[in-house]
Amino acid sequence: MAQRSGLIHLHCGDAAAAIHRKSGLPGELRVWRDSPAVGPWASVPEDLAALRSAWWGQPGAGEEDLPQLQDLVRASDPILWFGPDPWEQACLLWVLAEMPEGVLPDLVPLSQGVGRLVPSRLPRCFADKVPLGADTLQAARALWRVFLAEGWGALGEAGVPTLPELGPALARLAEDHPPTGLGRTRRQIQAVVDRGLQGFSSILHALEELEDPRHGIWYGDLYVARVLGAMGLRV
Repeated sequence: MAQRSGLIHLHCGDAAAAIHRKSGLPGELRVWRDSPAVGPWASVPEDLAALRSAWWGQPGAGEEDLPQLQDLVRASDPILWFGPDPWEQACLLWVLAEMPEGVLPDLVPLSQGVGRLVPSRLPRCFADKVPLGADTLQAARALWRVFLAEGWGALGEAGVPTLPELGPALARLAEDHPPTGLGRTRRQIQAVVDRGLQGFSSILHALEELEDPRHGIWYGDLYVARVLGAMGLRV
């Protein structure tokens, strides 16, 4: 039988992990990096990680996340740290859908992503962690199956009562995948460009003001650069 560990913390992104390392919290640290909030997806779960890696152009980017969940099997206390923005909530949904059988993690409620916090805040956040039951994981898996089959646009009114930040995040993601036409993020980028702003940082700042102030441009500067490149604009 594999030796069980104590705390294993799963964070969303390297910036959050860097904050955690300065927090003084005990336990091991794992980092989940990819988010299906942007980019393509596959209806077959087994194909998703490779598709995501190819889209990012970083071999292994998607495949490196999923194996970390097996580490949680040996944790006496697996702890999930995922902020309220659509990027991190989409990650959380993926994590919960792929959680190994029998693992019931705790979730740290966050009003902001860890990357926007100071390290001294983390122990107080950690003290408020809540256990997630099997019913929460079952509901998350059901939503994940709908996403894989039909996309984010099919989940606009969905949610899980025990995951209060998930519903608003799914509604925002649905705005990016309307039945016809450009999604909200693409329209916002186009509108900012049409204003004649010069320079990548100025464009990012303008986009920041169009999103929830708790998290700003949750889709990231790399995605913005890709969209601008597709529009024929150099950044």
